[in-house]
Amino acid sequence: MSVHTRPKGAIRVLAEERRRQIVELLNSEGSIQVSKLSASFSVTEETIRRDLDALNRRNLLKRTHGGAVALQSRQEVPFDIRRQTNVEEKRQAAVKAARLIEPGDTLFLDISSTAMFLAKELSNMKDITVITNSARIALEFIDKTDITLISTGGILRPNSYSLVGPLANDAVGKYYADKFFSSCRGFSLEYGATDSNELESEVKKSMVKRSSRLYLIIDHTKLNDIGLTQFASADEVDTIICDDGVDAESAQVITRAGIKLL
Repeated sequence: MSVHTRPKGAIRVLAEERRRQIVELLNSEGSIQVSKLSASFSVTEETIRRDLDALNRRNLLKRTHGGAVALQSRQEVPFDIRRQTNVEEKRQAAVKAARLIEPGDTLFLDISSTAMFLAKELSNMKDITVITNSARIALEFIDKTDITLISTGGILRPNSYSLVGPLANDAVGKYYADKFFSSCRGFSLEYGATDSNELESEVKKSMVKRSSRLYLIIDHTKLNDIGLTQFASADEVDTIICDDGVDAESAQVITRAGIKLL
């Protein structure tokens, strides 16, 4: 009786083909969950985790809790995935941003996961007004009696918990803020602050127009990256608040352009 054996290296070939398809899927969709990949390829979640870890080591994707996101993708990544990415870097930037806020300030906060980290830092402050188009961030202040919360209203985008559309834009136009704290998909001197969704960018444009100063709070991975649509030019940015991962060359380019870097 003959025994059929799998050719040497066949398992590796199958794994490499699956990993190639995973990268293609990520580049198309922007993000993916382990459970979905496990079902799609009919393999265990542990196998998929090993695939993602291997691709992450090769800088072909970025691992997140429960899945992965594509590198250099202009696709929009869901809020619940973004808030689990570069957590320490976002926390560092949020702590720096909170030091710039004083009692009596009126603030615009955008719908970014980085702004949510800032909202957590502000939760114990007194005598500030927060205007936001983020349903998720509004919840951070819902029981804070010393903070005035204004929600713009608008059409809810479940992917990002953002409120957008004419109602949101009109609401922003009725207020004036001392400071606008916003994140972005990418920032460069040539293309300014860019994002992945046009409707959300429109609200941010309104906030830029109605605030005295624009602070970008970003982690260093956003520098020299470009999103789908611009909401602020580089000369409209007063300060970039970032984590400690900014390289010396990037820091020098930003400060030479007249933008403060913290």
